[in-house]
Amino acid sequence: MEIVSIRDLKFICEVIEKSPDIIFSIDPNGIVKYVNETFTKLLGYEKEEIIGKSIRIVSIDDNIYNTCMMEVKTTGRCLDQETIFRKKDGTIIHVVKNVNAVYDERGNIEYLIINARDLTHLDELNKELSRLSKLYEERFKLVYNIFLNINDAVAVLDKDCQYIEHNKAHEELIGYSIEELKGKSPSVCIDKEKYKEILNTIQQKGSFGGEVKIKDKWGNIKDIYLFAFSVKDEEGKALYYVTIKRDITKEKQLIYKDKLTGLPNRLKLMEDLTGKKDLKLILVDIDSFADINNTYGYGAGDLVLQSLAESLSDLCNKHGLQVYRSGGDEFAIVIDRFFPRRDFEVFLDSVVHSIESKPVEAEGYTIKLDITLGVAEGKNSGDIVKKANMALKHAKQTKKTYVIYSDDINLEKKSRENRFWLDTLKEAIKKDGLVVFYQGIMDNKLLRIDKYESLIRIRMDDKIISPYYFLDVAKKSKLYPIITKKVFAEAVKYAEEHEISINLSIKDIQDEETVSYIMEILKRHRPKLTFEILESEGIENYEEVSSFIESVKEYGCKIAIDDFGSGYSNFAHILRLKVDYLKIDSSLIGNIHVDQNAQVIVETIVGFARKLGIKTIAEFVHSKEVFEKVIELGIDYSQGYYIAEPQPNISMSAFQKT
Repeated sequence: MEIVSIRDLKFICEVIEKSPDIIFSIDPNGIVKYVNETFTKLLGYEKEEIIGKSIRIVSIDDNIYNTCMMEVKTTGRCLDQETIFRKKDGTIIHVVKNVNAVYDERGNIEYLIINARDLTHLDELNKELSRLSKLYEERFKLVYNIFLNINDAVAVLDKDCQYIEHNKAHEELIGYSIEELKGKSPSVCIDKEKYKEILNTIQQKGSFGGEVKIKDKWGNIKDIYLFAFSVKDEEGKALYYVTIKRDITKEKQLIYKDKLTGLPNRLKLMEDLTGKKDLKLILVDIDSFADINNTYGYGAGDLVLQSLAESLSDLCNKHGLQVYRSGGDEFAIVIDRFFPRRDFEVFLDSVVHSIESKPVEAEGYTIKLDITLGVAEGKNSGDIVKKANMALKHAKQTKKTYVIYSDDINLEKKSRENRFWLDTLKEAIKKDGLVVFYQGIMDNKLLRIDKYESLIRIRMDDKIISPYYFLDVAKKSKLYPIITKKVFAEAVKYAEEHEISINLSIKDIQDEETVSYIMEILKRHRPKLTFEILESEGIENYEEVSSFIESVKEYGCKIAIDDFGSGYSNFAHILRLKVDYLKIDSSLIGNIHVDQNAQVIVETIVGFARKLGIKTIAEFVHSKEVFEKVIELGIDYSQGYYIAEPQPNISMSAFQKT
């Protein structure tokens, strides 16, 4: 074994002592020789209270203990054994443990190393691993053996991200010995771009945690959960990088596999669709499958599904395509490469012919299958599934073998819905059913609501109707200016005392009558108004938008760019328009507490805005976690249901939620 430097040994000791797992050693008689800090924290014993005592104080299940000890004496280890430990206060915790024997020179067991994980506190792994400190040099031999035998794959890299040490589990995982790895970076087994992303995250955030694909020495692709972090010196410079890998390949295979057919399931389908472009999705559905179950029995029905899965797989393998069981009697075929239209239609015909021309033999019955296909093309994974389902439904309704989605499939339904909401809007205008609600916008520093956004609603039969249902229809009709004037007239009533935001579309700005109406009221009242203009709705019409902004700013009004980050986010236009607020789009804020990509984008927007003296507002702040992340990122204002729901009146108040 290669001699490791004292400094590296200290570091390895540090990893063991501060490991989030319970790690301890006992002699063959069960007398405790060593416990780490996690042992004392989770079980409540101080080291001097437990060292030298029988581990049976903690390990109280005699049958499990004795079984494990017999296995250790026979094989030298006992892996993945679930048991219970009793804490000092008498409470019980459920753990999974691994036991490895360490032998003396005569081949007798000198002591046992136990690695136990609290199954109720797995999320403590990331937190505990970051709390590393120096350990004592005299514990080197014991701690180093623990490091080598710990169940997780642990590797240590130097400041240049080159391997300097790893344990047995890491060698078993990737296949390389430490001699083969020294002087190399993790890109030897991780995609180079992914490796750069991980390293960049560690350098910016201090750690990385997530699922990653790796390739072992023999070219096998494995799914792992990777937690990696840097260990820094007193000046904040990285001394080492530590990676901890756990093989989750089998777990993912089970999660993604349909048990009956052996095909990838719907969950795998949705993952494989994500991030791909120019997709074609074919949904294959068995006609009247319920009748097959009812007539021939569920056993025969299962055989039919298995036979169809096999037939589709045989056909698709010839073209290098993947088949999925997307649910029930429905299968899916994904095409993510160029496929000429004529060849594609020939392929669709071949799918139908190959299935319908070969009856299935099941439990003594000959069952002829008829199938229907729904096909969609596109670049958005969620949208393409929806369209393929619509095409499948349309094919069944029209009794066609297959239908390729086109916009006119849903045209009739959309036309009916549009007519309904247009009639509803006309009736609301006629009966004064348009009402304006106000949603509070909170100052994140003062924790006080000091401005509001005005929002149009329809009151119908004691129900309040969201603009989600009627606003798009209104914009395509002559009724839209009426809505804008209604909101403006109501908002002005409050705008002498409060700062009120009003949404304007490019259609409003281009409408001379609407603009004249606005200017006339501004001249008389000088209200505290902010006009919100959608970034994705014509802001590129710079001359018209700029002229309007200059005019209203003469009356002390402010400008906000709404849904910033949802479109192309043209910073150049923002600079020229001299806006006061950027309202960061809900697509970035909604999951910002868990979405690292959104956090990076928002940090960029906030930094950009701050340098230009522009205030930022987070939309869709719907939970405490999102609100805390918004505060952390330095966003100036928050708006959303966690802060305040839209109300038909205004009341200034301090933020009360905890």
